[in-house]
Amino acid sequence: MSDPRPAAEVPELPQEEVQQRVIYSLLGPCVALAAEFGVPLEELVGWVRVAYFQHLRERGLTLREASDRLGVSTRTSKRLSQALKVSFLRPELEHNLPVRIEFMLRAEPMSAARLAQVIHDVPAELVRSALEQLVAEERVQAQSGRTTTYAVVRSVNSLVRDTWLARIGGLNSLLGNVKDTVLGRFFRSDPTSLARTLSFRLAREGGVEALHEALGLLVDRIAALEEAAGADAEPYRLSVVLAPYEDE
Repeated sequence: MSDPRPAAEVPELPQEEVQQRVIYSLLGPCVALAAEFGVPLEELVGWVRVAYFQHLRERGLTLREASDRLGVSTRTSKRLSQALKVSFLRPELEHNLPVRIEFMLRAEPMSAARLAQVIHDVPAELVRSALEQLVAEERVQAQSGRTTTYAVVRSVNSLVRDTWLARIGGLNSLLGNVKDTVLGRFFRSDPTSLARTLSFRLAREGGVEALHEALGLLVDRIAALEEAAGADAEPYRLSVVLAPYEDE
């Protein structure tokens, strides 16, 4: 229930409580899916540990520093590292890394050596493999010169690939954008971060297809806006989510 008092009279929450409420809200979908599939609590908590460990390592913390932040032993962190490599990194490498490279090349063409230098948290051979994948999928093209550089074929990435790895990678991209939006709206006073949910009805026959066509026009419009922005442009991400609405 919303607070009936005018906004000016509603007391501000302490920052720590805001953090708790936001994180608790973000746990909702995760817990709902775990309950839907009957995942035991202990197993879910184990996945949270692995995800937390991955986040810290991706931000440059050493194994020892990650252990201290998590409050676990170095031995435990090594087990988390092994679980991460065995169970969860494949979508990161096969989907997120190519998307990451594609986004970087959107700003300026770069050579394979330069990409490997900039993406210092990923082995060079994996960067080269992802670059080869992008070229094979015609998302990136090689440019001849004194040094071969690579540039994007299309400025807006709206590629749809219906494999489970691509779906998991797309989910990671979506939730990464959700995280950035939450930080902007709740903790950084960023007026450009926004979230809108539209509830509406569509015709049973052809309604969803017509909506997909409209989204295609949106992609074309965004591509035109980016081209007009020129070199002095700021990067943004827009996520579109569509699903049948079930009022529980």
